[in-house]
Amino acid sequence: MKREFIETKSFSKRWCDLGLGDEELKQLQEYLVGHPDIGEVIVGTGGLRKLRWKLPNKGKRGSIRTIYIDFATYEKIYLIGVYTKSMKENLSDNEKKQLRDLVKLLLQELRGDIDE
Repeated sequence: MKREFIETKSFSKRWCDLGLGDEELKQLQEYLVGHPDIGEVIVGTGGLRKLRWKLPNKGKRGSIRTIYIDFATYEKIYLIGVYTKSMKENLSDNEKKQLRDLVKLLLQELRGDIDE
């Protein structure tokens, strides 16, 4: 299975803010390539998934939540957001709506439906 990974700016910034580096990102990407449907679907977001990812040497409380979407037809996985459980438990309805709108835009872009 082949996938291109695309990170949003907010994902990349938060990833670094959490003290995570390229090695952890590579491990996450390798896992997602083999298991793109593993994350729990977040209802009301247009197909985004939330993956609970345990960080090495951090124990159960050291896990992060990664928000992503796999567009298998286009062989692309978008990494949308990342946070710890202590930062946020669940997404608000407003956040879900914003993410749903983002998914629509990403699909339009992939299909070539957006005028540049």
